[in-house]
Formats: sequence, structure tokens, C-alpha cells
Amino acid sequence: MPPVLVWFRRNLRLRDNMPLAAAGASGRPLIPVYISDALDKGGASRWWLHHSLASLEESLAKLGGNLLIRQGD
Repeated sequence: MPPVLVWFRRNLRLRDNMPLAAAGASGRPLIPVYISDALDKGGASRWWLHHSLASLEESLAKLGGNLLIRQGD
């Protein structure tokens, strides 16, 4: 069964995440991914992003998953 790519963009939480819920309901393996781009600039937003991604990684790890983080357009 092919996996489902779950692309996290601005909603970096598990709760109330409709795309994640739909992907999980499919019964297929999930590949959670975050792609950093040019919008992720500025000191305050990078600080927020760093801590939000760390929290998301921790939450996914508790469920047996891993967050794939990449950078690019």
C-alpha cells in the first residue's frame, strides 16, 4: 500500500488538523513533511518555527512517526 505524504505548512499541530486526520483515516502509512522556504525568514518567525517544529517532531515521535524536514522552493 503506497504511503500518504502529509505536508505541514502553517498548521504545525496534530490536533484539529483536517488533512492529517484524512490521511490517517486512509489506513495507509504516513510520511509527515515540512518544507522550509523563503517565507521562513526573520528572527521572531524563525524562533517560533524552530520551537513549533520541535514540538511537532516530539508529538509525532510519541505516535511512532518521524517528521521529514527539507528546505527549498
